[in-house]
Amino acid sequence: MISESNEIMAGFELGSEFSQLTYYCQNNNEPTTVSTVTGEKKYQISTPKDLFPFVEQGAELGIALLSNFFKQCLEELAGVKTMKKVSIMVTMKTMKSVWARVIRLALDMLDIPQEQVFLQDHQESFFYYLLNQKKEFWTGSAALFEYEKGEINAYELCIDYHTKPAFVHVDKVSRLYLDTKARKGLSDDQWIKTKDELFLNQCKKMFQDKNFTSVFLVGEKFDKIWTQKSLNFLCQKRHVFQGENLFSKGACYGAMDKEGVAPLGDYLFAGPDMIEQNISMPMIVKGKEIQYHLISAGVSWFMARHECEFILDNTEEIRLYSKSMSSEEMQHSILLTDLPDRPNRATRIRMEIEFTSVNKCRICMDDLGLGKLYPSMGKKWESVIEFLERK
Repeated sequence: MISESNEIMAGFELGSEFSQLTYYCQNNNEPTTVSTVTGEKKYQISTPKDLFPFVEQGAELGIALLSNFFKQCLEELAGVKTMKKVSIMVTMKTMKSVWARVIRLALDMLDIPQEQVFLQDHQESFFYYLLNQKKEFWTGSAALFEYEKGEINAYELCIDYHTKPAFVHVDKVSRLYLDTKARKGLSDDQWIKTKDELFLNQCKKMFQDKNFTSVFLVGEKFDKIWTQKSLNFLCQKRHVFQGENLFSKGACYGAMDKEGVAPLGDYLFAGPDMIEQNISMPMIVKGKEIQYHLISAGVSWFMARHECEFILDNTEEIRLYSKSMSSEEMQHSILLTDLPDRPNRATRIRMEIEFTSVNKCRICMDDLGLGKLYPSMGKKWESVIEFLERK
């Protein structure tokens, strides 16, 4: 039973067929993955059959379906209803814009504040998982092999200590097809040997002239029946692990990092979704003009969002400033056309700023008026800033 006074941090791996939930609270020494069978390591929770089609086709029913699924899963944690604070990191193989939106809306229906909702993909979950293990596992490179739907995708995690914080990269190295087409009608015995040889070759090519200190095998189809030669190779002077809850556990560690429970320190995940822009705007706060911070560089685009309100002061133009991690600075101006005619400082604006891809930022603004004396006229403005793609 979780104490009512405790806070909980959860990692939720959302998959098209199965999902997983890992959580951490004050009573736990480390994150715990929820099992569907008491006393057994049965971590797979069936995802609602229609969830992915509904969401990816834009059906609003998908939001309610996902919210109910989250609710059912979180109820597996005794006492979660009386939790003072619940923070949750949702991880998916690939985090698309539509999913980032729907996940936030679904959790908002459960009264989980937006500032306690975090998103990441599987590669970032691997980063968080590994860097919370013994350092001997990641003194060199680390390999991740993910076996899913007839293919093995290989990833390499490496750390660049020339920067501060140290940049951590998880790069996709190769893909091995082990589907029906690759089998070419081979008998069961022949296919077992062939699969082993194919996987062995994938490993040898990846590990050639590189120092890998650990290897992680994820997926139900890795077993000792067909991986005899390849496992023997992998286990030579390397730590080799196999498991099913790496991504949900990595998501939980990610939530713990965001909430300051288990901070990683001087390590930054530098994935392909990482934005490079810091964005701010000038504001007068307590009589002093400051650069009000909106967006921080170094986060994935689907986590780069901010909402604020302000009062216009002798202007119909909003100025934003961006500064890249390479110190390139730009000014961006947004004209509030057809602004309602009111006295100065009688117009309040709500601004929402969010990245919709790694190089595209959307700014939405609403006229809120100012109380009953100057009611809102319902005006809205939207602008998009596009940055040059990284080389």
